[in-house]
Amino acid sequence: MTYKIINFILFQLVWFVCILGAAINQTHAAVAASLIVILFHLYLTKDKKTELKIILIASIIGFLFDGFLLKGGLVLYANHGWSYSITPLWIIVLWMGFAITLNSSLSWLKKKIKLSALFGAIGGPLAYLAGEKLEAVTILSPNAIIVIAIGWAIITPLLIIITNKLPKND
Repeated sequence: MTYKIINFILFQLVWFVCILGAAINQTHAAVAASLIVILFHLYLTKDKKTELKIILIASIIGFLFDGFLLKGGLVLYANHGWSYSITPLWIIVLWMGFAITLNSSLSWLKKKIKLSALFGAIGGPLAYLAGEKLEAVTILSPNAIIVIAIGWAIITPLLIIITNKLPKND
């Protein structure tokens, strides 16, 4: 139980560092600090191989989803860290941060797939709205929130199902 609390705090740290780093034009420093936090999680976890797999899978899904939001003209991101035509580096690191919660602080969702869809549908848009308040993202259309909610309502349970199916190497 104690590590679940630490894991929750680690994810919050990654989220705030990436959002604030993008907002104040310190993307690379924020990404570096966040990767250190993610590496700390990997150091503490027993099943590093499985964690690395889910981090990679979530990164790819996040890259594609946020790329869709960007290319669709639904959102603009501050300080990409590389080309402005693709998903920002800091967004990919946020997805990595989310991935480290799936076997830990969000493990309670593993047997509640329908609830995980609701969790994603509410939590996803709230994260983007908070990011907008902190000036890391600009939501360009009211429809963007609907698309984000639908995307997260699909992606959250998908990642949990994938996490459940990955072999454990304890």
